[in-house]
Amino acid sequence: MKENILKLKDIKAFKNIVNTTENHFLTNVNIGYVLTLIALDFLESEKSIFVVLPNLTLAQKFYDELCLMLPDEEVLFYPADEFLTSILSLASLTFKTERIYTLGKILKREKKIIILNQAAAMYKTLDKDAWEEAIIEVKEGKRFDLENLTRKLVNIGYKREYTVLKTGEFSIRGSIMDIFPIGYENPFRIDFFDIEVDTIKIFEPETQLSIGKISEFNILPLNELFFNDEKREKGILRLEKHLEEHDYNEEEKEILNHNVDELYQKINLDIKNEFICFFTEKDNTIFDFTDNKRIYFFEPDKMYLNEERMIEDIETYDFIESGKVIKDISFYKSVDELLAHNNNIQVEMLDTLIESEKTSIYARDVINYEGNDHILVKELKEEIKTNVINISSELRYQKLIDTLELNKIKYFVNPKTIKQNEVNIFYPNYIVSFNLYKDGYNVIHEKEIYDYRALKRHIKYKSVLTETVKISHIDELTVGDYVVHYDHGIGRYEGIKTMVLSGVTRDYIHIAYAGTDYLYVPVDQVDLILKYSSSEGFTPQLNRIGTKQWANVKKRVKQRLTDISDKLLSMYQERLKIKGFAHLKEDKMHEEFASFFPYVETKDQQKAINETIADMELDKPMDRLIIGDVGYGKTEVALRASFKAVYSGKQVAYLVPTTLLARQHYHVYKERFEPFGIKVELLSRFVTPRKQKELLKNLKEGKVDIVVGTHRLLSDDVGFKDLGLLIIDEEQRFGVRHKEKIKELKINVDTLSLTATPIPRTLQMALTGIKDLSMIETPPLNRYPVQTHIIERHPVIIKEAILKEVARGGQVFYLYNRVIDMEMVVLRLKELLPNVKIAYAHGQMRKDKLERIIVDFIDKKYDVLVSTTIIETGIDIPNTNTLLVHNADYLGLSQLYQIRGRVGRSDKIAYAYLMYDRNKKLTPEAEARLKTIKDFQQLGSGFKIAMRDLSIRGAGNLLGEEQSGFIESVGLEMYLKLLEEVVDEQKGIKKEKVVDDETILSKRQISKEYISNDEVRLEIHKRIADVNNLNDITNLIIELEDRFGFVDNDLKEYMYEKLFYKLANEIGVEKIDKTSTDITLIISEEKSKDIDGLKLFTTIEETGYQINLKYIRNNIHITLVYDGTKENYLYQINNYLTLVLQWYNK
Repeated sequence: MKENILKLKDIKAFKNIVNTTENHFLTNVNIGYVLTLIALDFLESEKSIFVVLPNLTLAQKFYDELCLMLPDEEVLFYPADEFLTSILSLASLTFKTERIYTLGKILKREKKIIILNQAAAMYKTLDKDAWEEAIIEVKEGKRFDLENLTRKLVNIGYKREYTVLKTGEFSIRGSIMDIFPIGYENPFRIDFFDIEVDTIKIFEPETQLSIGKISEFNILPLNELFFNDEKREKGILRLEKHLEEHDYNEEEKEILNHNVDELYQKINLDIKNEFICFFTEKDNTIFDFTDNKRIYFFEPDKMYLNEERMIEDIETYDFIESGKVIKDISFYKSVDELLAHNNNIQVEMLDTLIESEKTSIYARDVINYEGNDHILVKELKEEIKTNVINISSELRYQKLIDTLELNKIKYFVNPKTIKQNEVNIFYPNYIVSFNLYKDGYNVIHEKEIYDYRALKRHIKYKSVLTETVKISHIDELTVGDYVVHYDHGIGRYEGIKTMVLSGVTRDYIHIAYAGTDYLYVPVDQVDLILKYSSSEGFTPQLNRIGTKQWANVKKRVKQRLTDISDKLLSMYQERLKIKGFAHLKEDKMHEEFASFFPYVETKDQQKAINETIADMELDKPMDRLIIGDVGYGKTEVALRASFKAVYSGKQVAYLVPTTLLARQHYHVYKERFEPFGIKVELLSRFVTPRKQKELLKNLKEGKVDIVVGTHRLLSDDVGFKDLGLLIIDEEQRFGVRHKEKIKELKINVDTLSLTATPIPRTLQMALTGIKDLSMIETPPLNRYPVQTHIIERHPVIIKEAILKEVARGGQVFYLYNRVIDMEMVVLRLKELLPNVKIAYAHGQMRKDKLERIIVDFIDKKYDVLVSTTIIETGIDIPNTNTLLVHNADYLGLSQLYQIRGRVGRSDKIAYAYLMYDRNKKLTPEAEARLKTIKDFQQLGSGFKIAMRDLSIRGAGNLLGEEQSGFIESVGLEMYLKLLEEVVDEQKGIKKEKVVDDETILSKRQISKEYISNDEVRLEIHKRIADVNNLNDITNLIIELEDRFGFVDNDLKEYMYEKLFYKLANEIGVEKIDKTSTDITLIISEEKSKDIDGLKLFTTIEETGYQINLKYIRNNIHITLVYDGTKENYLYQINNYLTLVLQWYNK
């Protein structure tokens, strides 16, 4: 790609600007020209290039496009929130990550392109020396004093924890240090040999398992304000002097003195960037981090206007209310100061009246041919100019070549130099289109010809790296959590107690039950205890120990689950008997259709597509459910399946619950299928009766390939010529009568159901073999996380948020959940924003009026929609990228999560402002809920709570709405465990317990010296309880040695004992006799009949162990005699039983 971009350097419009040292003022340009100029300037010179854009939207667009034109590691992003947002401590954590990563890269002295918005360029920074001093370089063989290293990490903002899970944390356990530095995808595990770095491993925070090795990495500061003790003293002296020299009132002094205290204690440094100027002797911005640079300023006129507005915002806002004082504090540089830098290029899109030496480029946008090849051909033949066509896709390249040859147009592919007045094709290549109309050059990208985004290359934002972590189940126990004991029911977890009984020290799980009942469960029996979870806000009743209450509840739930799984199993087996239609295999045409998808498929999405396609190629009717959040790519799975059905000569019906969704999916389908000559129609009450009649006739005659519709599709007058695929969106939202009709339609037709409500992963596992499910859990990589701000409601903030969105051509949701005075809120917004078009919608409106308003909003007739929570969760309005919630503290977690999911569905940065009344004291619960939502950017435990709440709803949808009561009676985890038992019983898998584990063969203990944290120790007990074979034990030992150091023999023996009891049960041991010299296993009479004695003897020969076999009173006796020279005796007996069972289970 670089080579092809460089071929443009001799064009006059670039020649006199690229790699020069003087300032330039360019006018009459388009974005494609400017991007190409920046790329050329970067490739031709040794300088780093800074590109300053007037707003974040343009900054993001430039970053995305330049990452496609050049290798993305060459382009860095340095975004910042505007003044008001930053000062109010609302500054985005993801933006901060991006900025710090970028500064770290610039300090490596490699040339880069740095894209930044105006606010980011204006903020002052600590000086370059402070940053270079703060960065810690870790490499194998380097020596560290651990005490000094710990102190330095704390100075640069890192927090010491026992287990490292997220960016900014570190832990030290003996000679092992774990750390998650900013800007990396994964944390690192450093193993020290004395004070020297021995090895550096990369590990997964979710599993804590090492996944690879590296030889070095850098630890960057976690905040932009940091200092050691010496610099702290100097900075605070400067700040105190500033206080004396300026005229602050008492209230302002009190606030500033409080800040001085916090700065001294290094508290909340991440929200104190306005004080940076006191902790540096230089007046720095990001431009001072490199001497060898060139700066592009895009639309400086707009920057002056923005500066005026930002200053007006901070002058209007009452900061004292928010506990801030910024009066007379110099935290930014003016636009004039920025433009005073040498070697800068100022760029205005249009001509300007400014009297200065300016160069008019005469560059404009290229015509969009929208797939009309003949217009392109006509132009290429009739107009004499130099055409440079850039193609990324192989299919499009082939198509273009065929078109040119068919029309006898001469062309050159990747010529060494551009052929004047000819057609030049650069393949594969990406340059944004521009037309130099005075120089006679036309640079066209294929998306202008074929009207779609051609290049599937995602942009890697550094702050998005940690975003794609899949949600793990939330089963970590903390004191006060409700738990369910398999035999005793619901209690409250009170922590771990270490007790000495009969001279043996052991850990016990302390559980409180109703009244004064307590239960102490040995931690090695942790597998009997599950965390209790139910819908948000539901508090369970504690059971009493020693009553039949719990046994009765369990029995009732199990009976209900047996009925459900019977029904599911019989439906599944019934379906297998029916003969279906085997669709045609994939070919080149399917590949071309898939290439129209403008993104890179996520792993989960690709898996769901593959599973669906495989189902359709079988001669059994498909019945697959796709589960995935809104915007995670379910529709693409449906599109691929639809194409396959139509290509195989079948018709497709896409059934959705509302007219709005029908309209939306119809447009998506029409756009994707029309280029292939496939006929798509819409059937809903928005369609006129005359049109409906014609459509129904065409449907019966097979003249319509795909029909998208509401329940109108289920009417008796709707018939198909040859229906092959039925797609159902959110089936649980259809009524009973409609569901019956769907059932009739499904009989011998492939069916694909889609839902956005998640289900627990364990439920998917439990239903394996009786329901086909695909789960899409990975968010698309090109999504930037929603910037979430929690703030007191203030007109200035509302005004800034709405105007910022409208200025970039976007729309706003304003959520107000009370119908009674909604019009009043709308009136106030109209007074605040007289030039903004505002509509409102709520559930008490007539259905047709409500739909009309939402359709008008989708069609961009309004800028702001004020509404209650009734807006369709499924409706995709990609242009809506700002959400304001009037009273966020009134909403539940899962509600807030789903509402916030309505923005950020396009590739623009989205904002969510969760507001509350500034005069109101938030309840601790509301505060925790809002903080949790803010933490969603990091997908923390709060995310999991909301996911759990939705999962329970999802389980209800799948197994029957009435299930929520049953789930709450035993908790979701126990409910799923019982479901698993029921399904196993139906499959004939019996899990009887023959031998109990009362014969103690190990210490069953993990010492506090080895793992000091109770929660982590409990987690390892759980892991030991889950081992199923010797391989599991080997892997667990490797993991523990990786995380905590050497595993002693006592702990290994505990693992072997856990496995031994599982294997003993499986082979049918009913009694164990242990002496100081041997261990004897007595197998039950029933199982002894099934065992081949000869196999027992041959296995002894295989192992070489000292094992004696006897047959006494119809029971087989297996005796292992201890041999101190070989492996642990439990390891030997486990190995022997494993080999016997392998033969036995063949």
